[in-house]
Amino acid sequence: MWGSDLEKIGNTEDSLCARPINKLKTDDGPYFASIIIVTFNHSKYLKSCIQSLKAQNFPHEIIVVDNGSTDGTIEIIQRQFSNIKLILSGKNVGYGTANNIGTDHAKGNIIVFLNPDTYVQKGWLRNLVNPILQENHIITTPKILTYNGKIINTCGNINHFSGLTFTRGLGKSPNEYTKREEVSGISGACFALKKEDFLLLERFDESFFLYNEDSDFSWRAQLYGYKILFIPHSVVYHDYFLKMSPEKLYHLEKGRYQILRKYLRSKDIIIFFPSLALTEIMVFFYSIKFGLNGLKFKFKSIKNGLRSPINEIRGDYRSLFFHLSVTIPDDQLTMNKSENIGKKICNSIFRINYRMIQ
Repeated sequence: MWGSDLEKIGNTEDSLCARPINKLKTDDGPYFASIIIVTFNHSKYLKSCIQSLKAQNFPHEIIVVDNGSTDGTIEIIQRQFSNIKLILSGKNVGYGTANNIGTDHAKGNIIVFLNPDTYVQKGWLRNLVNPILQENHIITTPKILTYNGKIINTCGNINHFSGLTFTRGLGKSPNEYTKREEVSGISGACFALKKEDFLLLERFDESFFLYNEDSDFSWRAQLYGYKILFIPHSVVYHDYFLKMSPEKLYHLEKGRYQILRKYLRSKDIIIFFPSLALTEIMVFFYSIKFGLNGLKFKFKSIKNGLRSPINEIRGDYRSLFFHLSVTIPDDQLTMNKSENIGKKICNSIFRINYRMIQ
């Protein structure tokens, strides 16, 4: 689907690793990465995470933005990693806001966002930034494995045109997804881009306190014609386990409504209405699994997601709709045979509806 784009990039791991770093320059000087980590009571992960970053062979600084930790996170950084730039937000301001704060203090011309409950493989940083050095308007996201490295967490996210988001390759073997390719979404656990592009894309929307900040940023990037590239040779290990709760469902659904309101025009909502209505039915049935509490948080998400202030964003809709996924992945949202059959029916309806806008 995106073969021609991939051929232009070529094998940048091989072509750039042999080049001296000081030859890789912008108009303002050599390339330099600022790695931004937002913490909130993540003390048990810090040593492994930071030590793995110090082993990277690309010029970088490490910036930690702490969102009001009370577990000794701040003391560990001050005592063991005094050369790291530590910024105290004073309270939990959320993922997106804290990363925006970190960017304000970044000296690098490349920004890398990384979750604290991770550690990275040797060569992770260089492989992640190489495509950014060769092309303009590129965002890269790595192969993210679970903390023990046994299965895939995500290889870039899948953004569905209904506003749903899925992890790509979840649960599969680390030996799969070996090709560099365009994907519809970044994973907020780790991605990289030029600082100037992050600012042009208007940074993170701070109205998203928890979850879907990466989906919102991905929709905006696609709307503005950016390319999101999955880099298989850049590997991150993430302490991740797929677990849903009524509270998490609330934040995901609230964010989904905000995204749809921000990016879809009135005529898009009319055209996509069959799919959007079908998605509502699917999520309602899913929320019932949590009992009355699930329904309570589902209705709360509708109320707050439709009422919260938004800034409508317009751009290249051809680029946006081309990159959004048409179907729900086969390996997600189903627990039994009857649910799998239902999802196949839904995917057929999604395909028919999507053709209408084409």
